[in-house]
Amino acid sequence: MIDTAVRLVSEKGIEALSLAEVAREAGLNRTTLYYHFASRDALIAAVREWSAHQLAKAFAPVESQAGRARYITRFVLENPQVIALWTEDFLSPGDIRDRYPEWDGLVAGLGAQLRAHPETRDVDAEVYGTIMLAAAMIAPRIYRQSVRPDLAIDEAIERFTAEQMRTLKRDGIGG
Repeated sequence: MIDTAVRLVSEKGIEALSLAEVAREAGLNRTTLYYHFASRDALIAAVREWSAHQLAKAFAPVESQAGRARYITRFVLENPQVIALWTEDFLSPGDIRDRYPEWDGLVAGLGAQLRAHPETRDVDAEVYGTIMLAAAMIAPRIYRQSVRPDLAIDEAIERFTAEQMRTLKRDGIGG
């Protein structure tokens, strides 16, 4: 159900998302969908939570840093409407931890890496994390849609990832 909702949001935008459309596309009875989601807003909240989980997976250190950057860039480019939902959440007032529970861990990890190098010891990890998160969520779309729309998606991902890795290395965070 979530996969179908995510696909519909990515293809048609959030405005077009309805419980009836998700049920139809997923081949489910609407009653089954209503059993899991009481309303359209509940379904949208589940899509937001799913996307947050997908991005949180990318920050888990189970893969190389370049692999994680590549994953995030691909996710952002392949799910622009889902990312728009997430971006809207980030721009809303309120504590980021309510929408992105992994925030404190991300900032702590960045802070430890930044403090490990004399040249980045005084960098504010919260501000740096905010900049990096905004860059990861918005910059790939700007690059692919406005700067180099002529590139195949895989080439855009590789070029963008290479520059992300160069930036992280320069800042003492990348290997």
